[in-house]
Amino acid sequence: MTEPATASSTPARPELPQTVASAPWIRRIPLRSPTLPPATHTNAYVLGEAELVVVDPGSPWPDAQAELVSALRLLSSQGHKLSAVVLTHHHFDHVSGAMELADAFSVPVWAHEQTARRLAGRPELRIDQHLREGDVLTLGPRRFSVLHTPGHAPGHLCLLDEEGGGVIAGDMVASQGTIIVSPQDEGDMALYLASLRRLLGLGAQRIWPAHGIAVEEGDKLVGRYLEHRLLREHKVVQALATGAETLATLLPLAYDDTPAALYPLAQESLLAHLLALVTTGRVDAVPDASDPSGTRYRLRLTR
Repeated sequence: MTEPATASSTPARPELPQTVASAPWIRRIPLRSPTLPPATHTNAYVLGEAELVVVDPGSPWPDAQAELVSALRLLSSQGHKLSAVVLTHHHFDHVSGAMELADAFSVPVWAHEQTARRLAGRPELRIDQHLREGDVLTLGPRRFSVLHTPGHAPGHLCLLDEEGGGVIAGDMVASQGTIIVSPQDEGDMALYLASLRRLLGLGAQRIWPAHGIAVEEGDKLVGRYLEHRLLREHKVVQALATGAETLATLLPLAYDDTPAALYPLAQESLLAHLLALVTTGRVDAVPDASDPSGTRYRLRLTR
């Protein structure tokens, strides 16, 4: 770990964003946000040197927004210029301060076209330019490659620091808690697993997550996330092998290590794993003959 503060703590704020000596062009400002426990903050990242972008200004609250504006004005007084606001994806705890910041500095908002689609119903939050796989943000002498990493959200993006080898990871991973993949919000477990494998293949030296502190051995963190998801998938398959065929019967078997109070979230994760298993052909969804409406299914292993 590179920094002493965690996302759930409320330390005295420095005048400038938090940095590490080996990558001072990446600055972290944890802002209080309406995110899910155990996190209480979303990290806004200020990237670049002469030219700057801010990634995920996710607080809807004026005091937190003012904190970010104050830090940026100080950087501006030192010769830096804000060029854009970048969104890793559409979730409220990542976008809710974007327009206030963009308007304060008269800069555009950039995001993936799938994120723009999800935000199209919110006229108060415009997307001015689409970012795509392979785009490069040139911020003074620093360059960040855009990686499309869907799964947690269809338009999820990560940014690879070409010089330092670190990754601004959004909600791909967190240094505390876990990441929810919700089919009800277009989460896709099969795509999420593929995106984790892609990050693992990068051998990222440092991961900068949206929630929590930076992680020095980023590849190990991504590896743990992938291992955790594959172990959960194995438990789902084992539960199916007992003859359980519905969400209600599978849940207590596949999540026997989870408190019942967390079952609503666990059910979302279970559904995501099941849909991924159906996508890969390992599970069949068979119409439930006892349901005359034809809307319920029973789930069975294909092999």
